Amino acid sequence: MADPLTIAIAAGVGSSLLSANASLQAGKAQQKAYNFNSQIGERNAAIADQQGDLIAQDTMRQNIKFRDQFEAFNNATAQAFRYNGWVADSGTPLTILLNNALEADEEIASREYNSRVAQTQAQESALASRMEADLQKMYGQQARAASRYQAATTLLQGAQSVATLKAIA
Repeated sequence: MADPLTIAIAAGVGSSLLSANASLQAGKAQQKAYNFNSQIGERNAAIADQQGDLIAQDTMRQNIKFRDQFEAFNNATAQAFRYNGWVADSGTPLTILLNNALEADEEIASREYNSRVAQTQAQESALASRMEADLQKMYGQQARAASRYQAATTLLQGAQSVATLKAIA
């Protein structure tokens, strides 16, 4: 049977090794969790980028459709003036047609402005998601490094305990 000092030393060494290993495993697990969060942030950033592109494309399609509808409306208005015997390229009919065109231009400008605002918001969202992803990666690296320091500290404390036990004996 082993003497109590040998048992105490073995238990101290074993305990230190188990504790150090647990610290390392905890650090790896935390880093994996932070890396997963980082991947979600990158995915969200990509979605926000796509959203900005879709907003631009949708605005372009809507403006084309609006221009076509306006052209049909303005042509119908000019035709109505001509049908009623008015010359549509002078006087009141011309003023009405020009005002219609001005309103259409203002509507298109407003739509494009709103589209740029929405695109900027999507870009800002993407940027925020990327920054959060980078932060999560940094947290993961720090968690891993902290676990290494904790493991090293545990091993040194175990070595100190063993040295103290040997010195007493």
